[in-house]
Amino acid sequence: MRITEKIYAYPWRGRGNNCNSYLFKGEMTVLFDPGHIYNEFGESGFELLVRQLAADGFALEDVDLILCTHGHPDHMEAAGLAREKSGARFALHRQDEFILEALGQRYAAAAGQELPDLKPDFYLQEGDLELGKGKTDLIRVIHTPGHTPGSVCFYLPDQKALISGDTVFENSIGRSDLPGGNLEELEQSVARLAAMEAVELLLPGHMGFVSGSDHVRRNFARIRRVFFGAI
Repeated sequence: MRITEKIYAYPWRGRGNNCNSYLFKGEMTVLFDPGHIYNEFGESGFELLVRQLAADGFALEDVDLILCTHGHPDHMEAAGLAREKSGARFALHRQDEFILEALGQRYAAAAGQELPDLKPDFYLQEGDLELGKGKTDLIRVIHTPGHTPGSVCFYLPDQKALISGDTVFENSIGRSDLPGGNLEELEQSVARLAAMEAVELLLPGHMGFVSGSDHVRRNFARIRRVFFGAI
């Protein structure tokens, strides 16, 4: 479903675990967090995403770039398959590459077949990705460790939207007790995001969106107070 001039959102509605996916349509078409191929209930998040894209007039072949907020399977398991079918390039932060081997082993054990190659075409790092000749089609990569070492958030200045993965949600934060997680780093990452100006739309990896700059600011303030004791 279209939520801004250039952003489409595909919230997960199934019983089992999977993430919200997002699509940016500018000079390039960017798919964020394609999610699971199959989750623990056997639900095909990938097939559902393909149908959702089609309902908005998109095919996988339209995608130029696949970006993942972090390396957990509910966010990037389908990235290799999406790349095979689209020809898009795929990127992840280098510090989450350690998750890929375990992810492949897990998928092979559950599905009885190898997971499509998840080797990134390039690695994300802090800074701006320019998506075309116009200066408005720009994605700012913000390294936000804590949930995983290589967690990143994506800020789209032209849309005043922040795709936050599992770093921060509506009224909550991502787990820090999984391999590579660190609560102190997560606190610093949340504080850094909270200090950003001109965020009018928070698009997390799970649960609902937060819309309106005042609501976004209050959401960050509430999270920092409840989870980290900030005044």
